[in-house]
Parts: sequence; structure tokens; C-alpha cells
Amino acid sequence: MKRWKAILGVLLVFLLGAAAGAIVMHRVDRVRTEAMWSGKGSATVDMIVSRFTRSLDLDAAQQQRVRAIVTETHREVVELRKPAQREVEAAIERSRARVREILHPDQQAKFDRLQAERRERHERHRD
Repeated sequence: MKRWKAILGVLLVFLLGAAAGAIVMHRVDRVRTEAMWSGKGSATVDMIVSRFTRSLDLDAAQQQRVRAIVTETHREVVELRKPAQREVEAAIERSRARVREILHPDQQAKFDRLQAERRERHERHRD
């Protein structure tokens, strides 16, 4: 009986550690993804340069040159996206309004709160 308790205890500790690690990694990945999609160049540039450095074994000079190229390209892409971004945001806003119309009043309040939280996160990541 004691042996099973010890095995169960070890298994429980292992599972809790795995769950905690998964939660932390999910949060880290989410923050990185939000930063990347929010237009923050440093997150995107860092990710690309790191990937190239690992895959291609870049030296320091190559890393600097790749960083400059990727930074310049990121600026170009952001500028190209700006006109379309307004249209995308308008389409998303229309979609939200349509979803809100089919919700019950208590669901609408929760939906509004969720949207406000999302906007706050988005603004926080833009700064």
C-alpha cells in the first residue's frame, strides 16, 4: 500500500510539473505571438535572426547584417499592410457586431468585457 502511495505521489508531482510547464509555455508563446502580430518589429526580428542563427550557424557579423536586412524588410511590410489594416479592422468590427446581435443580454455584457480586455492587451502591446 505504501509503495502505491509513493508511486502515486511521484506521478502526481510529475503531472503537476508538466501542467505548470505547459501553462507557462502557452503564456510565453501567446505573448510572443501577440507581440509579433501587433507590429512590434523587435519581437519578429529577434525570432527570425535567432532561427537563422541556429539553422545556419551565423557568426556575429552575419547576425548583424541579417538583423539589418530583416529590420528593413519588416518596416516595408508594415507600411504595405497599413492601408489593408483599416479594412481588416472594419471587417472584424462588423463581425463582432453581428455576433453581439445574437447574444442574450448577459452574454452581451460578457462579450463586451472580453472585447475591452482584448483591446487593452492590444494597446499594451502596441506601446
